Amino acid sequence: MASVFSQSFESLEYIFIDGASTDGSKDYISTHADRLSYWVSEPDAGVYQAMNKGIKAARGTYVLFLNSGDEFTTSRVLQEAMEASNFSADIIYGDYEFENGRKTYPDTVTPYFLFKSSLPHQSTFFKRIIFDRMGYYNETYKITSDREFYLKCVLEGTIQFEHIPLAVARFDRKGISNDAAFQELKRKENEQMLRFHLGACYDDYVRFREMEHALNKHQRNQWQWYLNRFRKKWNTLWNSRS
Repeated sequence: MASVFSQSFESLEYIFIDGASTDGSKDYISTHADRLSYWVSEPDAGVYQAMNKGIKAARGTYVLFLNSGDEFTTSRVLQEAMEASNFSADIIYGDYEFENGRKTYPDTVTPYFLFKSSLPHQSTFFKRIIFDRMGYYNETYKITSDREFYLKCVLEGTIQFEHIPLAVARFDRKGISNDAAFQELKRKENEQMLRFHLGACYDDYVRFREMEHALNKHQRNQWQWYLNRFRKKWNTLWNSRS
């Protein structure tokens, strides 16, 4: 909340959706209610239902989702994002930071990229009206619904994506998507979702990824072979000089 309140960019509304937390969050939120455009604390069916509630309550042109534990990287990052783009694309995505590094995304998003990975909704500005056009987040999924939404938008063919090379958010990697206890559920949801949307192409993508992994392994082995030969020659040369 502090990272939102500190933003130098002021033309925003702050919407807070809490799932009836029992850790004192509701009381804390209520103390800042005068700085929120809308807030509610009530039971929900998970993060995607909460995100859908936020979309429906929003009145701005673009929406961005910060989950519990996430924060903006600096107090000027929203202003910098506005200056880095003309803000006409339907989906404008940046990079993100995490505890020990930074994740950088490609300038072009393809179905194969989303077969392998996803984009960060914590660093993505979505034009609000595309949810009316494409539908809201699928609440039957607990982990992969944001990835599904990106894929649907790419496959639709006319929705414009734009990448800005700016770390917009600092991502808390302790959430459900990275929790070891939920990795099997994540795998099952991803497979179900990808098979549904990619159809016959799914098996082709699986084979292509296997070939890609094999090629990368071969290249790593080659570099290791050259490195080992260099070390042997260096040791031989060093020993002969000694």
